[in-house]
Amino acid sequence: MSHRAAPPQQARGLVARVRSHLIWRWGVVRKLPARLINDWFGNVWYDRWLKRRISVTSGQIPAAPRCAIFVMYPRLGVQASHLNSLAYLLRKGFSPVVVSNLPLSPDERTQLTPLCWRLVERPNYGYDFGAYRDGVLLLLDELSAVSQLLLVNDSVWFPVPGSADWLSQAEQISADLVGAVSNDGLVEFLSDPGRDAPWRYNPSAPRLHYCSFALLVGSRILKDVGFRRFWQELKLTSDKFLTVRRGEVGFSRWVIDRGYSHAAALDLSHFDQVVEQMSLPQLRELAEHLIIPEDAELRAEQRQLLEVPDGPSGPSDLRRFILWATAATGPAYALPHWFLQQRSAGFLKKSPMWLNDATAEITESLVERFGDPAMLEEARQLRARR
Repeated sequence: MSHRAAPPQQARGLVARVRSHLIWRWGVVRKLPARLINDWFGNVWYDRWLKRRISVTSGQIPAAPRCAIFVMYPRLGVQASHLNSLAYLLRKGFSPVVVSNLPLSPDERTQLTPLCWRLVERPNYGYDFGAYRDGVLLLLDELSAVSQLLLVNDSVWFPVPGSADWLSQAEQISADLVGAVSNDGLVEFLSDPGRDAPWRYNPSAPRLHYCSFALLVGSRILKDVGFRRFWQELKLTSDKFLTVRRGEVGFSRWVIDRGYSHAAALDLSHFDQVVEQMSLPQLRELAEHLIIPEDAELRAEQRQLLEVPDGPSGPSDLRRFILWATAATGPAYALPHWFLQQRSAGFLKKSPMWLNDATAEITESLVERFGDPAMLEEARQLRARR
């Protein structure tokens, strides 16, 4: 029985990924002593000392059973996009708790208090999940009943003007936890370096989780006595990777492992069929606008596929690349050109503006096409501060 070898380009990509993984593993070992100290003392240090620097300001919006915790890191100051997001949450009937991971000026507090119930300023320890933790515990301490909780942060622009109302999409899904988008549900597809495995989204995949920039939590989870315990025991850290693992992945897995229903508002289970129906020009346009922030090998393959106007890539090559890049990078990063155009989601990640020039150019072009002047000005400022 013959076995077809992976193309040289894919083999080189596999070697590069193995090398990157080994480097990452060494980094984990090197940081182990600091992580052990964090595990033992991180929350004690935060809860007993750093927390004294938290300030809470009452806003002008009354408390309501439907609450939103909106986390912001206003590196450029409070932007129009922050105010637009809060206005959107108010239109949707949510009472916002704004948690800022940077101190605010008096003028910025004046801008924000008419749009929230509470305004919390805290040290930036634990990133978004450290802020979510403070917001959740504040809500549980001060309100007797919360029927619905939305966790959102300013790592994305939302709502993108004229785009889909993803919060309405989420509310129409009958599930205890609804995320805007999920990751790691395509492990079977990614397990084949030859890229011939079928596109099969697995909602029971062992590492499946929902991206932390938008999580809608239902009443059954909120009534679970373990919900408060999860946030109290969540170990905070200044390590971004650990924050993702403990917070974004950890909370999703806590929900899933306790048997609660879950779903993503952006359903990509049949995305392969969508790609199959695309013409060659449509495939090239989508492949050209895929945002691949951190995988240099994948970006190099993207350039190689597209460097000759009429080839050498045929439709099958482009389809395989689009599906692979989407699964490997994550749809929230990779696919805004597609989902904004199709009006199937209403958010746009900001971090590609400072991660590299290629992703900044694509993202800026999307803001020019789908955004507004205030978004474009913010995008250009973010890029300039790389």
